Amino acid sequence: MKNVNAYTGPQRFAHRGLVQAAPENTLGAFQGAVDGGYEGIEIDVQMTRDGEIVIAHDSNFTRMTLGHPDGGSNRRIRDLTWDEIQKIELPYANHLLSEVPPEHSEIQLLATLPKLVMGQVEGRDYETALAEDGRMAHLMRFSDFDAWLAAQSRSITVEVEVKAPGLAGPILELLSRSPNTGSYILFSGDPVYVEEMQAAVRKNGKPTGLRMGANIRRLTEETKRMIPNMDLFEVGLNADAFTCEDVRWLGEHGIHVFSNLGDYPDWWEKMVTRGVLGFKTNYAAAYTNWWNSRH
Repeated sequence: MKNVNAYTGPQRFAHRGLVQAAPENTLGAFQGAVDGGYEGIEIDVQMTRDGEIVIAHDSNFTRMTLGHPDGGSNRRIRDLTWDEIQKIELPYANHLLSEVPPEHSEIQLLATLPKLVMGQVEGRDYETALAEDGRMAHLMRFSDFDAWLAAQSRSITVEVEVKAPGLAGPILELLSRSPNTGSYILFSGDPVYVEEMQAAVRKNGKPTGLRMGANIRRLTEETKRMIPNMDLFEVGLNADAFTCEDVRWLGEHGIHVFSNLGDYPDWWEKMVTRGVLGFKTNYAAAYTNWWNSRH
């Protein structure tokens, strides 16, 4: 009998946590990823008005509070204190992903913003959805996430994506005091933030065990010129935008490849043969079922 638990493919990183379990970038989503047995979690960080680092992708609450019975919030994280932010409720209703990828999920926008998240599925308006599921989640500080990570019974790798300016110094200082430093990969998809982090590391060094990354999306002649001068453990490349030769070239420079979102079987089929170390996915369970059906 085939042992479906013996997974040997690329490391599975639950994008913003397991969003089938709870709203993105919340404790329930992170716990869902751990409970699902996935190797990693990808999170995003922003900074509050009073200097707290919080886990959130968007710069404001507009999308995450859609459908809240009190009307939600359009306020920006950088304009709010942590005390204000921790009181903001994030509805579960219409903010959870389906178990299987939507049609045409090769189009990244559809993979990351399916209709269900936006409350546009027929028969699932927010009033109906809230009547069926009135649960609310909240954002968390990175320091609280770090304490949660330390309490887990197994090793989990966490990609931390910097989403705002001015975060390099504070996040590196916080990580220098973390018991989990070796579990983190600090990266960004914004070239300005990448350089901010690289400059901070060049000037002050980095906490022991911390790994650095950059979501460069495509390996071009320009990025090839830049990469040898950077401290990089991994780079992110877009699905269907890199080849085995690209992976080989990066490997020769001691750099691993993480595939960006590509939640569709045609890409999974290609990805697992291209030598990537890991990949971000909104549909970790669906991918795992696909893997198990072929191995």
